[in-house]
Amino acid sequence: MLPTTVKEWAAEYRRINEWEEQERMARLSQETVEESVRTYFALCTLLLKLSNEAEANSGLWERRMQDYVALVEKWKRLARTSKYVAQS
Repeated sequence: MLPTTVKEWAAEYRRINEWEEQERMARLSQETVEESVRTYFALCTLLLKLSNEAEANSGLWERRMQDYVALVEKWKRLARTSKYVAQS
């Protein structure tokens, strides 16, 4: 069953993070220095690809931000209107 509340999601993430940390600590204690360095550089390569993708899609982030700002303004107008209507 999937978590349905924020607290359930947080508990599930915490549980997964704890498991990943235990797994990582167990693996690191058995890795050679060479394996550890290879793992580190593989992670760096992955993160470099992700950061390049983020830079290439910077226009998308700007568009999303504009959409979020517009949505916030709509919610503010709705809140003001609802408050005004409720007082009448």
